[in-house]
Amino acid sequence: MLHFTMNKRLLRLLSCLLLVSSCCCQYEDDEYQRTFNSEATTLSPAPIAEPQPAANRDITIGPCKWAIGRSCPDPDIKYYIYTRHNLMDRQSLQIDETMEKSNLTSSFFNPRHPTKILIHGYNSDMFLNPLQRMRDEYLAKGDYNIFYVDWSVLSPGPCYISAVHNTRQAGTCAAQLVERLVETGNTDIHIIGFSLGAQVPNFLARTLKSFKLPRITGLDPAMPLFITAGANDKLDPSDADFVDVIHTNAMVQGKLERCGHADFYMNGGISQPGCTGWMNSFACSHQRATAYYLESIRSPKGFWGWSCSGYISYLLGMCPATNYLLEAGDNTRPSTRGMFLIDTNDTSPYALGKWTDLPTLGVKRPHMPPHSLRLPQQNVDPLLQHIDQFGKLSGNFNNLPDDPSHPQNLYEHWTSYSPPQKEKENFNSVEEQDSSSEFEDLDNRNLQSPVNWWNYRRNLTHGYIDNHIFGMPKVH
Repeated sequence: MLHFTMNKRLLRLLSCLLLVSSCCCQYEDDEYQRTFNSEATTLSPAPIAEPQPAANRDITIGPCKWAIGRSCPDPDIKYYIYTRHNLMDRQSLQIDETMEKSNLTSSFFNPRHPTKILIHGYNSDMFLNPLQRMRDEYLAKGDYNIFYVDWSVLSPGPCYISAVHNTRQAGTCAAQLVERLVETGNTDIHIIGFSLGAQVPNFLARTLKSFKLPRITGLDPAMPLFITAGANDKLDPSDADFVDVIHTNAMVQGKLERCGHADFYMNGGISQPGCTGWMNSFACSHQRATAYYLESIRSPKGFWGWSCSGYISYLLGMCPATNYLLEAGDNTRPSTRGMFLIDTNDTSPYALGKWTDLPTLGVKRPHMPPHSLRLPQQNVDPLLQHIDQFGKLSGNFNNLPDDPSHPQNLYEHWTSYSPPQKEKENFNSVEEQDSSSEFEDLDNRNLQSPVNWWNYRRNLTHGYIDNHIFGMPKVH
């Protein structure tokens, strides 16, 4: 009985040992399984990612950024529109490669109205004061679609070199705006660029494939880094049907060479009157290009210039003002061709109108009050006083005694002729004047003969020739 009890206890002990062993084994198996699963998660291959668009290869040095390998639309190039429906509240536009991705049709844009696209220059933005005032002038003049291309992120100061490089990107992306406008049927498109912004339309025009711009206006196009540029990299007449350029600061910030169908050199094109007292006279002259064009939009006088064959001819003084006058600015005729010189005032309003009222243009001549002819000095021939200012040819030179028989009439032997002044003059144009009424009968001077020695001497001095010049005078 004791033996059976001991065996029973031994069996219970063995069963407990087996139970504990199984639990330990199960615990180790669970720990091993968790460890294996953890290692499998870590080593499992990463899921295949979807292909992402290639990132641009911009080069950034401080605030300067060179846009390289970018596509359009570019978030750094923005577009805004003003119309008479939103004079002060600009509308931001999303311009993309298709009309469906753009919001042009949902804006105040009207394809039946002419379109003006304004592009600012280096170290500036769309809020440049003259450019904003152009919007006001145009919308006061009529119904227009006024677009602004703001690429200020790519053209900050002092990053001029990178800004020149980025003109290509700005022009390429701005071409999408023109393409969307043409798709709506709007083809009356005029691009106006100032300074470095005047070089942007070149790249815009060369990006367009099936449309040629009607007109580009360059306001003192930038010169630095564009002197040796080729025709594909700078503004030139091939970029539009009509390219007109206003030069105000040539050889400094603007270009001297002609770069359009019609080039207008204001006050010589280098320095502008009224800018000499400024701290930065070059910047003043450069900004005058926008001021002149702004005033030309609604100027009652206009900026009128005369043609010149070339700038070298102008420097040599071979381009005097003529009666062949053509207008510069917003109202320039698309048929205008050549180089022109224009004078302006030194303060606003700058326009002088036509430089003169020429009779050949059928304009009334200004009334000039008649003034009496100033009598010459005593004992001085009126003709010789302009030739012999010191009186060396006069008979009384070196205090020689005057001839007592000298006539009192100073004009007795005057060889020149002046027609008598009329009290009332006909102020009609040349076409309406009668040439027969311009001159009176010539004077009939009676040649006196014979003359004495003193008269003979005086006549030779004064250039008087009589019938007895070769005869011997009578000597008393």
